[in-house]
Amino acid sequence: MVPDVLVLGQITVDDTVPAIPGTWERRLGGNALYAAAGARLWCGPKRVGMVARVSTHLPFDIYEILKQAGLRSDGLVPVDLEPMNEWVVYEEDGNRQTIPRNAPLRDPAASIEELFRRYLEHLENLSASCEDIPAAWLPAKAVHLSPQVLSRHAHSCSLLAGRTEFLSVDPSPHYSRSREAAELVEMLPGVSAFLPSQAEIQHLGDLYPDWAGAVSALQQAGFAEVLLKRGSAGALLAAKGTADVISLPVAEASPFDLTGAGDAFSGAYAASRALGCSPEDAGARAAVAAAMVVECSGAQEAFALNQRDAERRLQHYRAAK
Repeated sequence: MVPDVLVLGQITVDDTVPAIPGTWERRLGGNALYAAAGARLWCGPKRVGMVARVSTHLPFDIYEILKQAGLRSDGLVPVDLEPMNEWVVYEEDGNRQTIPRNAPLRDPAASIEELFRRYLEHLENLSASCEDIPAAWLPAKAVHLSPQVLSRHAHSCSLLAGRTEFLSVDPSPHYSRSREAAELVEMLPGVSAFLPSQAEIQHLGDLYPDWAGAVSALQQAGFAEVLLKRGSAGALLAAKGTADVISLPVAEASPFDLTGAGDAFSGAYAASRALGCSPEDAGARAAVAAAMVVECSGAQEAFALNQRDAERRLQHYRAAK
């Protein structure tokens, strides 16, 4: 079976440090995994194709992990590079910061500018390119691009034109924080849905009386659909056929780890749109997927989430609205 939904992104090694002093934990992470976990909740694992570059030094058996989750591994491309390894340091309020652990990215003799250049270069080398997609998987119903450096996103958007019915992008803050709405549309040609978090377009929020104005501006600039992820404040949706910006509340959850919530949200949205759901219904499914992922500890637990439970929670979410 050829997958309907393709997810392009990264696989990382996350060393998580709890807010309350204790033992840190090494986990398999990365936006590609969490986006795929969100997508599989709505369309089933066999219809999801994950495309990622995998370090040959990854301290996890990614092939076995995907097999156990029912996901195929055809889209994994081995690369002889050190995996991206980061400390994920949590605060008591749930906020977190990431600090690179790879030695070249912590070189005390290098300038901040040089370290940042190395960081982006390493990210790019470990980021999936549209050329990494198995030829048999295209054209596809939907393709979702998880956060990557601009060169990857811009290139993939250009080459995927006409090869997918639906293309969504979750931008990287490395390029989105300094661009106007029209610039983002120009740099990401052919995008069906733009799915930023609030932090990724904070500068645009400062230009309008409220976040609904910023979302509307992005949609009017050329993105057919814009879905702004605002954490505990829910999401805001603007799409063709909707007169106003729609507010989507968060789904009920008992958060344990916020890592991957936004990626799961985006993957679930793309999968739902591929299934023919309306933007608003896809947003509801995305909210449920994010709520389920924050109750997990790491990507492997996210892959074990139950589709029937997702349907049950979706009914509860709709009733609560």
